[in-house]
Amino acid sequence: MLGPQTDGDAIDQPVLEAKPKRKILVLGSSHGRSIGQRLQKAMGDAYAVTSIFKPNADLSNVTGDIGKLCKGFSKEDQVVIVGGPGNSLERNLSYQIEKDLSDIAQKTSHTNVRFVGLLWRHDKPWINRCVREINLRLERSLVEVGAAHIDAIDVSSILRSEHTVHGLHLNPRGKDKLTRLIAESIKGRHIPVVMGVQNHFLG
Repeated sequence: MLGPQTDGDAIDQPVLEAKPKRKILVLGSSHGRSIGQRLQKAMGDAYAVTSIFKPNADLSNVTGDIGKLCKGFSKEDQVVIVGGPGNSLERNLSYQIEKDLSDIAQKTSHTNVRFVGLLWRHDKPWINRCVREINLRLERSLVEVGAAHIDAIDVSSILRSEHTVHGLHLNPRGKDKLTRLIAESIKGRHIPVVMGVQNHFLG
């Protein structure tokens, strides 16, 4: 009969290797404020979310370091771009998004990118004709530059009531909806919405 086990006895234990977390990098202008924290909560512990936002930055500034920041990423990881082209457009109503998209595509071909479309400018509604045009060109340009690893996220379901009173930024409810749209896109369950019409599947 075996005696009691002593401290010197060896016990084989299965070695469980922790699965590395998938990485999500959120790059944005002021629209990106608090989106990283919200997205971390929405995606859960299997993901590690890092957020960098630059208030009032245009798209080239928002994504200026994108190649360096996602150097160690793989196809299991994601870069999310929230804001930037709106500031580019405000400073130049003839802004061409294609050049910035081509630069982003070249620097991120080894991973995945979720590009949030331009939000409506309720503070300056006369700009919205250009916003609509840029959003249409965004989708078209991704095909033209061969950027199969970049997906555009349609934000036309975000309502006026989900913006601040001023009309430029999203309020907490709007940020929650934007976070949900991003999370659904990453998880492959993004539900397309019709321009200017709320999709009731999204709330």
